Amino acid sequence: MMPPETMQLRDELLDASPFLSDTVMASAAAKEDVLPNSIITEVLTANPQSAKADNVLNTLNARTNPPNDNEMAAIHANDTVFGHKELLESKRDYFEAKKANEVYRLIRMYQADTVIAAKYDSIETALANIHTPESYYQQAFCRFYQGDSAEVLNLLNNIPSEFDLNTAQTDYNNYFSDYFNLLLTLRSQNKPFTKIDSTQKTTLYNIMDNTGGLLHAYARNLLIKTDNLLYHEHYLEIDTATMKMTKIYKPVNDNRWKADSYFKLYPNPANGYLTFEYEVDYNSARVVVEIVNLGGIHMETFRLHSNRGVKIVDLRQWKSGTYLVRLIVNGKTLQNEKFVKF
Repeated sequence: MMPPETMQLRDELLDASPFLSDTVMASAAAKEDVLPNSIITEVLTANPQSAKADNVLNTLNARTNPPNDNEMAAIHANDTVFGHKELLESKRDYFEAKKANEVYRLIRMYQADTVIAAKYDSIETALANIHTPESYYQQAFCRFYQGDSAEVLNLLNNIPSEFDLNTAQTDYNNYFSDYFNLLLTLRSQNKPFTKIDSTQKTTLYNIMDNTGGLLHAYARNLLIKTDNLLYHEHYLEIDTATMKMTKIYKPVNDNRWKADSYFKLYPNPANGYLTFEYEVDYNSARVVVEIVNLGGIHMETFRLHSNRGVKIVDLRQWKSGTYLVRLIVNGKTLQNEKFVKF
């Protein structure tokens, strides 16, 4: 028996599609008692970006009854398609990157200018247009060079609340705080950077060994200067052991299908919705599904654009009775099946 909230939740998810986040889709996939495989397949098909997310796919595989091959084929049919959410995010990232490039070009002009008195003020104002943790770190350097130790700490302390940091980013932020605390300690003791003690050297080695990017370079360069560190630039080889592989769904002969059967209907009898699961030949063209009542009155028609998958038919506004489903390929009816709406 279908839970009463199944179709309501389906409608809410489809109304928000194709902009559902991977977190929302993973949560939906976990509701196996409310959203059966055919419904979650329909929602995932409407949100192709989530069909590529590991957390969503892992949640699907963890179901007591995971989606079958045809349902997974429908989900993965859009693996090479960019969803609307992905396209919007791509445009946003493009313009954010373009803005950042212009900001850094302006900063380089400030750095090269020998006339501007308040150079670091100008650089910090430009950096404020980029809302990233890295921009905050660079703003902290501007404050440091201006002698504003309190604002350095304030900027660093605000990063965890301003950004949704993952574990690696949180660790990186902590290491940056350690680095600035070291610099501020040296300043408070009126010591030059070359006069660091053994404990501070240990801190720098810890930062260098556990970070990358600019912070790694800052710590490394201080150690080269103060501890005669010998450093050779690394090069990377392709790690074939950790390369992500994508499962390719190929056409197979499924023993569940009769030789003369191209689709099946379930649940039957049905109430709120009907699942139409199908598999036709790859060379099939103009594949159309038509549903009529026993009086021959047309109820719904839809086209199939892939050779296998599932389609949900919303029956909530249909009257109780018996209906006929026809599969038509190139104008020829290949299969008829009846179902009952109660």
